[in-house]
Parts: sequence; structure tokens; C-alpha cells
Amino acid sequence: MKISEYLQIDTKFIYSSDIKKNNGLRAQDKVIDICMRLNADKYINSIGGKELYDKEIFKNKDIELNFLKPALHEYKQFENEFIPYLSIIDVMMFNSKDDIKTMLDEYELL
Repeated sequence: MKISEYLQIDTKFIYSSDIKKNNGLRAQDKVIDICMRLNADKYINSIGGKELYDKEIFKNKDIELNFLKPALHEYKQFENEFIPYLSIIDVMMFNSKDDIKTMLDEYELL
């Protein structure tokens, strides 16, 4: 929430622990259950989720599943070789607020 505030990103946060859900479910099934309880028709996951989630299973529940693939921007990380996709904290350590906002706007939905 602090990062969103700092970057002036207006979004609503919902804690999973505040949602009545079937806690016996795991992984993809739990995500689908939460989406259904929130009447969501779209779910966007990071690109790493391509190995975990199946678009067809979501589609069968009338939920569009997309994966967020950020554009890769290399930036200086001290004197080290650039290591991509570490975290937003790493990005914030080495980039201006304006540069970060630009980076966040550059992505592809798969």
C-alpha cells in the first residue's frame, strides 16, 4: 500500500483473509474460488503463473485469465551485472519515480 501511495497508484486492496472462501482449496482452485466470490470476470497474474494456471479451466468458469509480461528495462544496480525481475523494491532503489511510472505502463497482457 505504501508503494502504491508513493507511486500515486489509486487502487483498492482486498485482503484474502477478509474474503469468505473455501480454505481447503489450493493454488488455481483457490484463485478461481476467490474470483467467483468477488464476481470477477478477469484475473491477471504475473508471467510466472503461466506454469501454474490453465486458461481453459478459468474460461470454463467464465473468467478471463491473462498474464502480465512487463517490458524489460535494464538499469544500473550498483556495479553489478543487471539482474531482471527482482522486485519493485529493487526498481525503486535505482530509478526515479517518473522512470518507475513509465516502466509500470509498459507491459503486454498474454
